Amino acid sequence: MRRQIIALSLPFLSLGLLASDFDDVLDTVVKNNLGLKYGLADKEASIAEMKSENTLEAPEVGFESLWGMKGIGDKRNFSISQSFDWPGVYAARSEAVRKSETAMQYLRESAVIDTRMEVRLLLVDIIYARQRLATTKKICDSLSEMVKYFKEAVACGSETRLDYNKAVVEHINANRELKTLQGELSTLKASLQALNGGEDVSALVEQLGMNYPHPDLESLRPDVETLRQNDPAQAAARASLEAQKSLVKVEKRSLLPGFSLAYLHEWEMGDRFNGFSLSLTLPFLTQRKKAKAAIMRAEAMAFEQDMELVKLAAGLQGEYDTACELRDLLRKYKDVMSDDSTYELLKKALDAGQINFLTYMQELNFFLTARRDFLDAHYRYHVAVARLQRYQ
Repeated sequence: MRRQIIALSLPFLSLGLLASDFDDVLDTVVKNNLGLKYGLADKEASIAEMKSENTLEAPEVGFESLWGMKGIGDKRNFSISQSFDWPGVYAARSEAVRKSETAMQYLRESAVIDTRMEVRLLLVDIIYARQRLATTKKICDSLSEMVKYFKEAVACGSETRLDYNKAVVEHINANRELKTLQGELSTLKASLQALNGGEDVSALVEQLGMNYPHPDLESLRPDVETLRQNDPAQAAARASLEAQKSLVKVEKRSLLPGFSLAYLHEWEMGDRFNGFSLSLTLPFLTQRKKAKAAIMRAEAMAFEQDMELVKLAAGLQGEYDTACELRDLLRKYKDVMSDDSTYELLKKALDAGQINFLTYMQELNFFLTARRDFLDAHYRYHVAVARLQRYQ
């Protein structure tokens, strides 16, 4: 009896899709992201707190009543006082608040970039999972047909029970892998839903499709000076450093005397007295270390800013180099992976009895492993590209 086994058809996955579809999904998820909304509210609260600290202390109102002995008469005092720092402190604080607001704005932009990066990488993960799932599903379908064929062939005596058992085991293994991949995809969808503000993402995943966008790699080549000028995290660091320098002014000026001015009104034995009092606080006796700490913090922030730029540039350069290497590898893979004749030839050899089922599975697994390696390289390439698209 001639074997009639359905061929395993694994059409080549194209290297690109319409970038607009990918970007539309990306924009939708970022727009719905609750983390960004929380971060915005939190930063606005921080600025409001800084502004509240740059106001005068609440006025103090005092009243005192004393009763004299043996008819001397009673005595009462009323006072209202206001304390304030050295006047230059308020100007320095206002300057620090303004620069902190600028830093917060850049930090908000940086948070959007980080969130877009997180979502972009998750979408790449989902595409990769769907590609592997599609490949494994085709394997399962093909093996299911093989199990059906061998079962009928064993009953007719044209095939052995051993080949049937092998087909069943291979089918079970493929289905186990299929279930694992389905679980991975479900987990990724749940993560995407969390980033999407809890809203259902089924339609978004379908819109995303199963192929990656294909941007121009050369246009993503990192440049240190461009990063220095365009990265909002770097701009935020510069603004934060300027704000810290203003806080150094605050701490230095806070060492100057503070004042408390009070109006006094007193009743004593039928007479009334009006006047005022003035008192000084001398913070330089106890607060010198705060100014020194503020200066050291500004110096540390300057070093941190330079360090972060170096780390960012080195990281992106590494991603670019990786992407170039993987692009060259994918070009070598492409001709082989886009040709399904290998599977057809294996099927014809099995049908003609030139190879047995065990040899067929060994050869098939060899090429399936190569396809998985290709999908993995394809995935790693697009992960590197996604990281290079940090500012898009």
